[in-house]
Amino acid sequence: MPPLTNRQAALLELLVNATAPIPGQALADELGVTRQVIVHDIALLRAAGQRIFATPKGYLIESVLPANKQTVLAVSHTPEQTEAELCILVDCGLRVLDVRVEHPVYGELVGNLLLSSRRDVDLFMQRIRTEQAPLLSTLTGGYHYHRVEYQEDEQLHAAIHQLTQAGIQLLTNGELPIVPER
Repeated sequence: MPPLTNRQAALLELLVNATAPIPGQALADELGVTRQVIVHDIALLRAAGQRIFATPKGYLIESVLPANKQTVLAVSHTPEQTEAELCILVDCGLRVLDVRVEHPVYGELVGNLLLSSRRDVDLFMQRIRTEQAPLLSTLTGGYHYHRVEYQEDEQLHAAIHQLTQAGIQLLTNGELPIVPER
């Protein structure tokens, strides 16, 4: 791997020092380049081993993610229930880190979300509608996983209860509707 250019080093420094995701256009403006140059540089930084995530809010380096409890919720519902599902999760104090599906050809597909408020959910759903982008769960008949983060077990239990009450199916592994990660 060739050494980083001055621009790539500056881009990496911006991401390392950020406390929240930075939109690609903001990075481009800061560095005086186009957004496409940023996309290219991000790809090169990833190839060099940097754990950079693209989220609906912008780019984020892994070190910005707080170290709270995490788990994976396995769920199934209709596309029309997506907004309700996400609102329940964030209203209970969970941060929705990503959505995952198991595709029969491509294996695991992951979409980074980083949703922690209703405003985040509203912006995400608005973007889905504006772009007319299909949800990942449409590839698997509604079955998908969310990696979530939380501070207190009560938050997780409240979310599970409310999801069930809303008619959102939680897939179980034995007695637990969650698959612990750490």
